[in-house]
This record gives sequence, structure tokens and C-alpha cells, in this order.
Amino acid sequence: MGILRYCAAFLAAAFFGMAFAHVTFADSKDLAKIDGYVISDTDFKKRMMITPERQRPKTMKDRENLLNKMVDEELLLREAQKVNLYDNEDYKYKVEAFKRDLLVNLYLEQFLKENNTEENQRKYYEENKEKYAEKEMVRISVISVGSEDEAKEILKKAQDGEDFAELVKKYSKGPFVNRGGDFGYRTRNSLKREIADAAFSMKNGEISGPVKTQDGGYHIIKRVDHKEAGPPPFEEAKNKIAIDYARKLLNDKISGLRGAVKIQIDSKELEELKTD
Repeated sequence: MGILRYCAAFLAAAFFGMAFAHVTFADSKDLAKIDGYVISDTDFKKRMMITPERQRPKTMKDRENLLNKMVDEELLLREAQKVNLYDNEDYKYKVEAFKRDLLVNLYLEQFLKENNTEENQRKYYEENKEKYAEKEMVRISVISVGSEDEAKEILKKAQDGEDFAELVKKYSKGPFVNRGGDFGYRTRNSLKREIADAAFSMKNGEISGPVKTQDGGYHIIKRVDHKEAGPPPFEEAKNKIAIDYARKLLNDKISGLRGAVKIQIDSKELEELKTD
């Protein structure tokens, strides 16, 4: 679920770059030593857990880089201790701010995990189907050339069974050549009128052309698929539904919490506040 991943990423970002409290269990293995200080496999795994997934080591070189980063952080932490930065007011404030953010995001993660379930998402989808309704769409692949004669020759090759995607790569001067001329799913209004008229009147698998457009180009069209107007199946829209429902859960929760207390905001003082 997108929102849950966001929360996890937020937590990881908050932690990233900060040294760990060192804990070594009896069965831990030492990965690095700095004088008498040990970075164990347990420490390394913990660091992996709070690192955003896309940044986690995937190769041996990545692992070495992360371990060396942890070594460097320990050395820099020692330097900070030498100048008593633990007593620095800015440090203390940032620690407290971090703790607040951490607790808030841990709560949000738990709240969404408990409530943003597939069962609840399906119920939300059924109650809001029209929100996800789509227009009628076709999926087409197109070969675009400059002359009618050339288009007719290519059309015959396509009708004789030559691979359409290969014909696109060999002859087309239109877009999406590198993906076989595939336009993806398109509504009528997103296509040139002449192409749309042809595509929406065809059957799946049919090849039509040459179709001339107002710009003087000639197009051979293959209709790949068709979607009727209306809401897609739940599975197709699942990711978006999960995000939308999570957003609704959070908005409703905050609204309820705000409604249960008295909040006063002094806009004048806020406007006059000096921040530099």
C-alpha cells in the first residue's frame, strides 16, 4: 500500500545517517572492528531494515559501502562526543523533534495497517465506484508513413501475417517505434479524429488502413484491446484505491481528533513571527 510505504520511507529517512545504539547478541558475528568497538551482523541488519528499500544493498560492493558508512559514522560520532555536542541545545531540540516525528509515524503506520485492509478497501470501492469510472478506451498499435502507396504495401504485409511490431520498427515514422507502435489505452478524444473513428469501429485483432489524417500522414492501425466505459475491476485499480482509502482514513482521523478539542490559532502573531 502506497501510504504504508510512505510511512516506512519517512521513518527510514529520519533514521538515515544517524549512528545506532550498539547491541550485540551472543550469536552475532563481527563484521567490523574499530579499536574495541564492534559492528555486528545484527547492527548491519538493523540498518538494512530502516534503509529505504530502493537504497538497500543489492551487491557485495553495496554491502561494503554501507558497512564503511557505518564505520565512518562511528568515527564522526566520537568526534562529536569529544566536543560535548550531547550538551548542545540544538542537538537536544532535534532529538526531541525526532522522537515526536518517530512516534507520530509509528502510530500512523500501525493505524493504517489495522484499518487499511483489503476488505475495507473493497467496501470503499463499492461505495465510490463512479469515482473510478473510466471512458471507453481502445489499445492500438500504429504504423505511420508519408505516402499512401507505401502504406498500402505495408498493410498487405501485415494482412499476410508479418509481425506488426517488426513492421513498425522497419517502416514507421510515427511515435512509440521502440515499443512496436503501441499507443497504449486511449480515449477517443486523445487520438486524432480519423484514427479514433477507425480504431473505435474495429474489432480486437483487426488491422485497418491506410487512414489519412489532416496532417497528410497515412496510418495502418491494429486494434489490440478494448475497454467499455465504466469502473475497472477492483484488482486493476487496487493500488489507487489503497492510497485513496488511506488518505480518507487519515483525514477522517485528524478531523475527529480536531473536533474533540478546542484549537485556537493566532493568525496575527503567526504573520508577524520573525523566522530569520
